[in-house]
Amino acid sequence: MGDMTMSYPIASNEEARLAALYELELLDTPDEPAFDRVTRLVAQLLKVPISTITLIDAERQWIKSRVGVETRETGRDVAFCAYTVTASEPLIVEDARKDPRFAQNPHVTAPNGIRFYAGIPLCTSNGLALGSLCAIDIKPRTLSEQELAALKDLAAIVTDEIRLRERLIRERKKAQESQRALSELHYSMECQIERRTNELNLVIESAYDAYISIDSQGVILDWNRAAELMFGWPRKAVLARPVTQLLFPNGLPTESDQAPITYTARCHDGRELPVEVRIKTLIIDGRERRSLFIHDIAERQQLERLRDQQAREDVLTKLPNRRALDERLPDAMARARRTQKPLAVLFMDLDGFKAINDTHGHAMGDELLRVMAKRLVKTVRETDYIARWAGDEFVLLLESSESMAIEPLAKKLIQVIEEPFAAGNAALNISASIGVVMYMPTSAETANELLKRADVAMYDAKRLGKAQVRIVQPLGSAS
Repeated sequence: MGDMTMSYPIASNEEARLAALYELELLDTPDEPAFDRVTRLVAQLLKVPISTITLIDAERQWIKSRVGVETRETGRDVAFCAYTVTASEPLIVEDARKDPRFAQNPHVTAPNGIRFYAGIPLCTSNGLALGSLCAIDIKPRTLSEQELAALKDLAAIVTDEIRLRERLIRERKKAQESQRALSELHYSMECQIERRTNELNLVIESAYDAYISIDSQGVILDWNRAAELMFGWPRKAVLARPVTQLLFPNGLPTESDQAPITYTARCHDGRELPVEVRIKTLIIDGRERRSLFIHDIAERQQLERLRDQQAREDVLTKLPNRRALDERLPDAMARARRTQKPLAVLFMDLDGFKAINDTHGHAMGDELLRVMAKRLVKTVRETDYIARWAGDEFVLLLESSESMAIEPLAKKLIQVIEEPFAAGNAALNISASIGVVMYMPTSAETANELLKRADVAMYDAKRLGKAQVRIVQPLGSAS
């Protein structure tokens, strides 16, 4: 077998595909939670020993995230994903030993080798397949429609992350290009401003960023077309007026030759605009003249906020996710210690969800979770915090709540959950089991310990039967 060489297909758009891969700068990078969470979910949901996110380089397969394997890269000639990136649909191999493409692959013929493979292409916004999200098993198996749908959903999360990085890279390149242009402009003004005035004015007028020239008192001397478009004042209306009166009511930003300064400018319509400002001071004929180069960063900040929101929001229910809860709970515990008021944690699991999901399909299960999330939000106070923990589990934080009010609220939540759920012409019924723990301000309990107690209380409630509430006394209290 040592003399055997494996062949693999080459995509028709291979050159463009590799260019897009290299531009993302994902190859040979450290592990990242955004990707590792997905591979862990694949392994858990599909019950496979191996899950990977792969990227197909020119001659190798590099593994960005992995569960169940230690290898970071393989030759492209033995990579199942080399076939996945050439396809426009998922690649499912139920038994690799029976597939002529892979039967002699050393990863298949090895002891405990690959028998089952499922790969979903990961594509850029232009449809270029960079790699795949994979589920791998050492025994033959089939993939149900629900499992395939779940794998596609998880691949969509990875794809969204890749495409967000695409947008951020484009924005960064645009900023770098603008910065290079501005640096060249600075040099030209310092060395040749008087001799090449006309040429310089032409460059400034056509610049992507706003250009404003002011004197030592901050009075506007010049104002290019980009500034007109960015701030809404025509050039004639701003000349000889103080720049602080128009754009910077809180004063000019501090001058810096090292890097742009993030600042807030005011537009003609009163709107505030986040900008990056670079200021350069020149002495012309013994008089001080300052040039302001201003870049609109509103879109970039919006993308950054969107990325931060997505990292803390459950994709399905739009509730805060587990990461957001992990950040919120320690803060809530700190407030409890500061105000000396107890904190209640309710751990909720839906009874009978799996049966509905199995019977009516993945899409119906997803819709049920969305509806239940909305019902829970409507039932609790605006000051209460509810998050999706995982699957059909939710966690509710109740701050400054009276102990006597906890059990009635828990029972009300169960009643809300038990309201029939419309599924076409039928009505589905579901209930919930709730575990409740109290955190007292004097407790030395950690956030993880508190959640673990709530989880255990929920399972105790579930063992009592459906639609039950189990309330656990605070640590140190008599039961």
